[in-house]
Amino acid sequence: MKDRFPLIFGVIVTTVLSGTLVIAGLKAGITPGVSPLVILLAWGAFARSATGPGGSRFLNIAQVAGSAGMAVTSGVIFTAPLIQILHQDKGLEVPPVDVPTLIYVSLAGALIGYGFVGLATKKFLTDPTLPAPEARACEAMIEAAVTDASNKPKLGQSLYAGLLLSFLAPLVVRFGIAHEHVILWKEKLGDREFSVDLPFNPMYMGIGGLLTLATALLVFGGSLLRTIGDVMLASIDPSNAELLGQFPANSMRWVGGGAMTVAVAYSLVRFMGVRKLAEGEAEDPLLEVDPGVRRGLIVSVFVGVAMMIGWLTWREGGFSAFGLSMSGAIIVMCGLMVTLGAILSLQIGSSASPVSGTIFVTTLVLCLVALATGRTEIKDVMILTPLLVGACVAVCAANDSSQDYKTMQYCKVRVQDGFKAQLLGLLAGAIVVPIVLYVAHNAYTLGSPDLNAPQGKMFATLINGLLLESQLPWYPIYVGLGIGVAAVALDILASKRGVQLPSMALAVGIYLPPFLGIGILVGAAFRWFGERGTGKQRGESILAAAGLITGAAALELILGTMILGGFDLKSLELFQATGFAADVVALVGIAALGILLWHNSKPGSKADRS
Repeated sequence: MKDRFPLIFGVIVTTVLSGTLVIAGLKAGITPGVSPLVILLAWGAFARSATGPGGSRFLNIAQVAGSAGMAVTSGVIFTAPLIQILHQDKGLEVPPVDVPTLIYVSLAGALIGYGFVGLATKKFLTDPTLPAPEARACEAMIEAAVTDASNKPKLGQSLYAGLLLSFLAPLVVRFGIAHEHVILWKEKLGDREFSVDLPFNPMYMGIGGLLTLATALLVFGGSLLRTIGDVMLASIDPSNAELLGQFPANSMRWVGGGAMTVAVAYSLVRFMGVRKLAEGEAEDPLLEVDPGVRRGLIVSVFVGVAMMIGWLTWREGGFSAFGLSMSGAIIVMCGLMVTLGAILSLQIGSSASPVSGTIFVTTLVLCLVALATGRTEIKDVMILTPLLVGACVAVCAANDSSQDYKTMQYCKVRVQDGFKAQLLGLLAGAIVVPIVLYVAHNAYTLGSPDLNAPQGKMFATLINGLLLESQLPWYPIYVGLGIGVAAVALDILASKRGVQLPSMALAVGIYLPPFLGIGILVGAAFRWFGERGTGKQRGESILAAAGLITGAAALELILGTMILGGFDLKSLELFQATGFAADVVALVGIAALGILLWHNSKPGSKADRS
């Protein structure tokens, strides 16, 4: 019972976070990584417990439990709204949010993701090619909390400055003083408008500050490919019906799907290989899982899969060709995509991890199964969507837990000790998130301008085109497969020269909006210039990046709480700065964020703590 207090605190925090960030996530189409925020809250609320003996363990347990529920938030809000959006688009009566079903499939997905990552802990956390950037940020924050005053890093110039700037920057935008995006290039082709934006967003720059410049360049390269592809698609002559049929307007999503498929296959093959210990390297005892605990994890996966199949069988009224085929597809896709979810988090961090890309592939497979069994009506979407929700929750649970377990490993805390915290946090999120989604839909309507749900719209478009209209654009898929093969070849050649150019980073970039890729690259570039080619990241640099991520997440939490209370965010627009003036303020803000990363990355007299 020595972990009772951090467990209770973590469950309370995850209940609040997962519930209040539902609406913010539906509006933005992205959910922030909250692990650094949870550490900061625990550090502030229990300073004595966090800084005394056992402080590292206290903060680690609180972090695992406190961030787990957000996995359910991401899994549900990315997929569940597609039902309401699809019915709206087709002019049909919009069904309510089915809270009992969402709770049920969220619990099933949580059990699958939790059990699988626990079983594969040693494989995930011993892969030297996975940099785990946000886990590094969390480790730096925990070390700063527990280190005695004489050895503490310079918190004022790093963590606290990052928190302040990250909190103020979005407020400046909300107040109408600065633009959120500085337009670098803009073009209108037909009825579509394209732009390359420099984002005034501390979270993106903070993520970049934790990544190597090479990885950030690949992410940016992928997002640039997406923009170039979209421009080329819009440039097609409208009278060329054959070419338009081969390359529809949403082709880049399919290109991304093809590239992601190849990168996924390569990552999985490499991941499944047997890793030999280097000379003099010993097994890490922190990663050992007791036999009894391992059996419990196997039971968790089995129960989660059984719940999904049981629900499907109940909806079908018994066994059917569709039910049996879909059950097999669910088992295969959960296993593959959960693995991918964990890898992506350790590759690029959970805040920028393209969970939608993994669910895109899952949706594609499940739709093909439905097509093969003749289930192509909108009523079949009502069966397909809860399965997607469960799969997405499983992926997001793996995405979150792999990062938190890596933090525990860095902090010399046995990873197995975080399993209970992860499970309790997931269970709390699985209950509260569907309820808040129901409230949000009744208050704002999912898919409306007030609650855009961009990820839900993307999946609604995919299912409508593939399942209901039975159209699969093979040419964009072939292009994506070719890009994926080229990225893997580059990855292999670079690794032989001792350089890491992960193919997954390029595939990830194709799924990200260009401004996000630019923001990540800018943050990585400022850090790179600060390091002056030393290649060694200082503790202050990590803390500054963690502050940039955490402050923005804290503001989202406050705004999410206010929205649930009926607050109108438009009332914050006190000023109406436009044009050049608003761009100048944004550029000054971006420069301030970058200078913070640069200054804290410069080689100093103190020993590096990275």
